[in-house]
Parts: sequence; C-alpha cells; structure tokens
Amino acid sequence: MRTLLLRSPVAAIFRNMAQPRDSFGPFVLDRAAGLVRRHGQVLGLGQRGMALLDALLSADGEAVSKDDLLARAWPGLIVEEANLSVQIAALRKALGKAPNGLEWIATVPRIGYRLPRTHSSEPPPRGLPTMAVLPFENLSSDGEYQYFADGMVEDIIVALSRFTTLAVVARNSSFAYKDRNTPIRDIANALGVRYILQGSVRRHGDRLRVALQLIDAEADTHLCVDRFDGNMSNLFDFQDRITEAVVGLVEPKVRKAEIERARRKHPDSLDAYDLYLRALPYFRGTTATIRAEAIQLLEQAVQLDPGFGTALAYAAWAYERNETFGSGLSDAERQRCLQLAETALETGYEDPQLIAICALVFTNVGHDHQRSLAMLRDARNANPNNPTVLSLFAFLNVMAGDIETGRNTFLRALQTAPGALENYEILVGVGIAHLFKGEFEQAVDWALRSLAANNEWIGAYWTLAAAYAHLDRIEQAQATIAKLRAKAPLMRVRDLERHRARYAERYEIMIDGVRKAGLPD
Repeated sequence: MRTLLLRSPVAAIFRNMAQPRDSFGPFVLDRAAGLVRRHGQVLGLGQRGMALLDALLSADGEAVSKDDLLARAWPGLIVEEANLSVQIAALRKALGKAPNGLEWIATVPRIGYRLPRTHSSEPPPRGLPTMAVLPFENLSSDGEYQYFADGMVEDIIVALSRFTTLAVVARNSSFAYKDRNTPIRDIANALGVRYILQGSVRRHGDRLRVALQLIDAEADTHLCVDRFDGNMSNLFDFQDRITEAVVGLVEPKVRKAEIERARRKHPDSLDAYDLYLRALPYFRGTTATIRAEAIQLLEQAVQLDPGFGTALAYAAWAYERNETFGSGLSDAERQRCLQLAETALETGYEDPQLIAICALVFTNVGHDHQRSLAMLRDARNANPNNPTVLSLFAFLNVMAGDIETGRNTFLRALQTAPGALENYEILVGVGIAHLFKGEFEQAVDWALRSLAANNEWIGAYWTLAAAYAHLDRIEQAQATIAKLRAKAPLMRVRDLERHRARYAERYEIMIDGVRKAGLPD
C-alpha cells in the first residue's frame, strides 16, 4: 500500500481562484462560501470533498492524478491511497448519477479521476443528431391522465439522453410548447433540432392507447408511426413498458436516417461524424475488402478528430472483426486495436455503448475476460435499453460467463429494439447459447432466423453447421459449410481454433461441430 508525504499548506486548497463560482450539470460550486448546490439545495460534502471536487472541476474535463488529488485534499499530511478511494466514493454518492446513468466522477485507469465537461449552453459535439420530445397530447375526455402523459415524456427524455449518439433537448425547453399549436418545422428551428418525437394519450374505458410519430423536421417526413395499448390496472408498469418500447423504436430509426444523410453528403464536406456514419454499413460487412473500407473510414474519422470516442471505439471494433472473422491481426494491428480501445475509454468514459465495445475488444484481442465482464455490467446498468450494450453483455456471458444470463439478455435486446441494425447478430447469439447447452434443434432455428435477417453473416453459418452436425444431419451441415466457403473461401477450422484462448471450454462444441460438418482444418 502506497503512502505519500504531501507538503502543500492548507490555504492552498482555495488559493489563486480567478472565478468565485463554477458549475457542471445541475451543480454550482461556490468556492467563496465553500458550498456546492444542486438546484439551489446545499450538498453536505465536507472540506475534503469540496477540495477534491474543486480540483476535478478546475481540470476542465482532463484527468487529475491521484497524487494531485491527495495533495489537494490532505495538504501536508502522510496518507494512504485508500483514503482517496473512500472520499471519491462518498463524493459520488452525494452527487448521484449523471443523466447517462453513469457516475459524474469517472475513474481513469492507471491515472486517477476526472469530471466531464458539461456546459448546457454548448452545442452538441461533432454534428450529433438533435431531438426534442414534445409534450404528449391528452385526448381523453378528462384531464386526469395528463400527469401520466407528462411523466411518460419525462421518462422518454431521460432514457434517450443515455444514448450519447443522440443530443436530446432538455424537458424545460420542449415543454415550452405544451398546449401551443406551433408548426413542427418552427419548433425544430427554434430548438435547433433535426428530429421531433410527438404523441398522444387516449383513454377508452379501462384501456389506454399511446400513439406516437417520429418526424425528420429537415426533410418534413415521418420516420415511423406507431401505437401501444395497455390497461389501467397497473399504470406505472405500462408507462415503463412504453418508455422502453419507444426508446427501442426511436434510436435505431434515427441511426438509419443519419447514415442515409451522411451518404448524401458530398465527399469534400465530410466531417469526422459523417465518416463514422459512412463506416457503419461497411463495418458489418463479411469480406476482408469491406472490413478494410470500414477501418479506413474510421481511421480517417479519428485522424480528423482524435477526441471522438465513438469513432475510436468503432475503429478498435473494426480491427477486432478482422481478428474474429478474418485471417487474424498482425502484431502492429493488434497493438493499434488495443491502443484505440484504451484511448476511446479515456476520451469517452461516460458512454455506456463505448464501454461495452471496448470490453469486447479487451476480451477478443486482449483476452482479459474479468475486466471485460465488469465493464459490461457497468455499461448495462447505465443504459439497459441500448441494444448494442445488451448484445455485447449477452455475448460475453454466453462465451465466457453465465450462458443463461447471456441468452436472456439477448432476448431482452430483441424485445427492446426489434428494428436494431445488429439484430441478426443477436438472433445467432441466442442460437449459440442453445448450441453450448446441447439444445441443437433450437440452435438451428435461431441460426436460420439470423440468416433470414442477413444471409451474409458468417457467425450464423458456423452455428448452423455445427448444430446440424451434432444432430447428425450431415448433408445439411455440409451444404451449410459449402455456403460459408462460397462467402469466405479461405475459412478453416484453425480460424475458429484461434479463438480458444478468449472463451470457456464450451466453445469446443463449436469447433467440433464445424469440423464434423466438413470445414477443412
């Protein structure tokens, strides 16, 4: 256990402060009074909590080392590092969770801690799609259920705000248009948003109907229209289910619309965010050429904007796909992949999806299962409605953790976002879980569903061929291998055997199955 001798005088804690106040999120730090307020209410942090918060806030989003934090909070004293951990834990508890579901104070591995830059007046970074959720209209004969409509909109705003690929206007701004008959395009222009979500609530006897429409305000088109029915016996459960369903519907629709928007832009006008969007369709390709195109676009995005955490994570993920579905990575590519993931974590530590992607990389390239599982648990808890987070958490559990937890999480991901871009991977993930449990008929069914959604996905062919082989349906297994090799002529059993170090012994059933099905060694 490390101890340090710190010589800063006590008065140095609040010395040389050019500004008497500063703020982040809903918090205001009043240095002169030695207080922190949240929405006007004073938080009891204590002198050391104040000193730590001041040091983190003064760094303006940069990481602060543990040594510097110890010097600020315990000037002139010999202390153990464990004391810092205790104070940070207490400070996190006092601040509560950030809007994205994660801690306000993030741990920066091997360095210390940091507080994100959060200034509500700043525009959304890197051209992110902007959205406003308008107050839902109450179409019932009485006004009793207006509270239900307003509460549901607030829940949807909070849930969508956890997706760092979206910038959602705060409730106070969107609710300014409550009971006002303002044209959608005028609202979008006033709020500076690209997408509008509006809806209505209607009661008929003991039934409630929620209708909604997602509008692309720039194109003046509807991206989707849907409705949800429920009964009034358990109003709050219905509200929770509607929130989950709406989030699962909206985020994939916006992502698809953004990809199409980026495709329409002239190549000379592409920024880092556009390059990232253009890479996404290639990212899910199955050939080496297509995967190389994804890597090239993402590396260009990172070069244009080295602090773009999402592009960093996806670039690492693109390399990982070459490792998993291609012929492997060179030592230089492996090093680059892990470097991208570590840098992504340092720049985008507040993003649950980014954390989940990096966790996959650390397992499949770095073979660090325990770190990955811990990261994925945090990411899932922070955003339980993100299909990418759920599917990656599920995948690693199926491959190296608890199979049943993984299978159930895959099913939840499908239920949460039935239109998500990655659902063909989720479908085969359920199939892999059944394969590992010896439930080969079910594995066949789910692998076929995956191929129906995307007949280019190599992982589904592996699973289907292995399941057929273990059922002694050799002719069908061989036919599946033939289709696989038509898409990936160089694929061999040794390409699957390279993955042994990543996963649990259960993975042998996949290797044995494809070998029995006729994939050459």
